[in-house]
Amino acid sequence: MLSYEGIFFEADMVELIRSLETEKLAIVNDEIHCTFKYHPTDEEIFDEIVGKVFEVYLIGYGNDGQNSGFEILLPDELKDYYINYDEENPNILKVPHITASLAEDAKSSNTKNLSFKPLEKPVKLIGRFGYWIKDNEKEYLSYESYSRSKKI
Repeated sequence: MLSYEGIFFEADMVELIRSLETEKLAIVNDEIHCTFKYHPTDEEIFDEIVGKVFEVYLIGYGNDGQNSGFEILLPDELKDYYINYDEENPNILKVPHITASLAEDAKSSNTKNLSFKPLEKPVKLIGRFGYWIKDNEKEYLSYESYSRSKKI
């Protein structure tokens, strides 16, 4: 099952993100990403951009002792794909963000509630659009077409 889709950051980009975090909390997020949609329907799966590389910018940082994360500025070409609406108010998009670290009992879904303070200057990141898959007790990141993999 496709759990969520979004932009995923790897290697040097993860190191850069972690270096910018001013206060690391107890649990470091092991899969740094910006969720575009949690549990997408078949119509919300974007195979046309999966695996493609995109530039985004970190523009803000927030930490409330429970969640530590960054606000992200998406390029115009991705704005139609960002459909991460607030569960409590389905007419409002969540602020694009990533969770960097968490306190012991915190939930990464609460990073959206941080009060992000602007960074001195935007920080460019390179990420790839992908899918987080959960199948038969196995979880993994995929940059392959989900529609095609379901037919195999």
